[in-house]
Amino acid sequence: MGLALHTTQQDGRATVAARGSIDLHSSEELRERLTELVDAGNKVIVVDLTAVDFCDSSGLNVLVRAYKHARAQSATFTVTGAYGRVENVLRTTGLDKFLIGDPAADG
Repeated sequence: MGLALHTTQQDGRATVAARGSIDLHSSEELRERLTELVDAGNKVIVVDLTAVDFCDSSGLNVLVRAYKHARAQSATFTVTGAYGRVENVLRTTGLDKFLIGDPAADG
């Protein structure tokens, strides 16, 4: 299916709604989008994975790198909406402790 990204920005908060699969073939697009948002000065970055049905190790790598990049810029980075296989892989790897959060608490 590939990956579709829809970004909304307001008052220093950027939300990226992803749809489809985050894998080796699509993760670069997500990486570029997240890097641009952090570099543009957004202080809260939220990735909505509600419509994502698959995320492999390259997708996890993008999320971890974006989290670290945001932290280095004094921004917050959270993932919401993960369910099923995507939530399971985040929990199994322990990344849920860093990535899954309540975006309302961040801004």
